Amino acid sequence: MALIVGMITITVVALRQTATRGGVGTASRFGASAALPGGTPSAAVPVVTSGWNQPPAGFALSAGLLASLHQGDCLNWTPTAANSTAPPEPVAPVRVSCDRLHIDEVTRLVDLTLLFDRWPGASTVAKAADQRCVGALRDFAGAIDSAPHHRAGTVYPSEPSWQSGARTAVCTVRSDDLQPRAGAFRVLGPIGA
Repeated sequence: MALIVGMITITVVALRQTATRGGVGTASRFGASAALPGGTPSAAVPVVTSGWNQPPAGFALSAGLLASLHQGDCLNWTPTAANSTAPPEPVAPVRVSCDRLHIDEVTRLVDLTLLFDRWPGASTVAKAADQRCVGALRDFAGAIDSAPHHRAGTVYPSEPSWQSGARTAVCTVRSDDLQPRAGAFRVLGPIGA
């Protein structure tokens, strides 16, 4: 009996780790983003994460900022309150030294022009970015267990940013509660090592 309880506990912990780390087969940060009849994507509904969300309208990005970013650079921005009733507005991330408070650390850049020749809508861009960034944390950290309380994130252009030439998504590692942290991301090593 103790063996069965132990196996169930390990399974639950493993499933919880996978779900909170953005692994393959887990829900993206957007809940229902199904297509409406006729193939039009519906509006994305942000999933609540400890009272804070990523902006559903995307990020106010410039082509200059995107061209200057490299793996290991850090970005700070203000998350949207989960209970906010304000209309969705793009949020402007700012590149900061990783020694200062920040939310994201860049793990990969994804060229969206390979996928879209015109603006496809915020939920479509978010979904495409999520799909291409899902392995970025694992590639960056080496293993999901190496990054407790962190998850893969995406910083993707808003429609005005897209129209101004910002056509790159930024894959990042961020804390799972969207709280700013100081210092570069550190790989702690596998759990139990």
